[in-house]
Amino acid sequence: MPRTRNRAEYEATMQTIKRLARKQMAAEGTAALSLRAIAREMDVTAPALYRYYPSRDDLITALIVDAFNALADAMQAADAACECSQYAGRFRAVGRAYRAWALEHPTDFQLIYGNPIPGYEAPDDVTVPAVERGFAVIAMILIEALAAGVLSALTDEAIPPAVHDGLARIIERDHIPMSPAMMYLLVASWTRIHGMVMLELFHHTPPVVGDANAFYNAQLDHMIRELGFG
Repeated sequence: MPRTRNRAEYEATMQTIKRLARKQMAAEGTAALSLRAIAREMDVTAPALYRYYPSRDDLITALIVDAFNALADAMQAADAACECSQYAGRFRAVGRAYRAWALEHPTDFQLIYGNPIPGYEAPDDVTVPAVERGFAVIAMILIEALAAGVLSALTDEAIPPAVHDGLARIIERDHIPMSPAMMYLLVASWTRIHGMVMLELFHHTPPVVGDANAFYNAQLDHMIRELGFG
């Protein structure tokens, strides 16, 4: 029983540290994250936090993994709420979930997709699996739609040679079960969705388009028609 209680207290303290880290980043920017500042707010010494996060980089990594997993969870939940055969609806729902999560968690979204933090390098073995979860949601919709014959097929010849070669190298290196053409569709879809969200998040598009939500949804519908399953 004491062990369970101690573990619960340990987990609660870790969550408190992360909550204060997000608060600090929201107020001062991601690069300003400081274990010493968090320790002061908790009224403990900085070394006391090292048993939870040995370094600032360990805390940043934990926050990044949390953010990517939370984003992927939102995308997966949106996909799961749709009928499997409704590929256009699934794509639209996942795109909306991506934007909604970013707007609800701007600090986390900027941490994973904003400016790099000076001196920090994300450990691929820890962060990449979390990153891939979100990509996998969109990829599966495209793969299943293509297999069902409701997605316009793209030939390798339609991809710029330099881009095709780059995608092929990544596919071979990471053993991705996807053709360069499908990888191209995945990356193109993600960059368009992500670009709109980033511009909105930093208040660039709302003054121009007026209703950012209507603009985003219209663009999703346009992408669906372009992909051929709308």
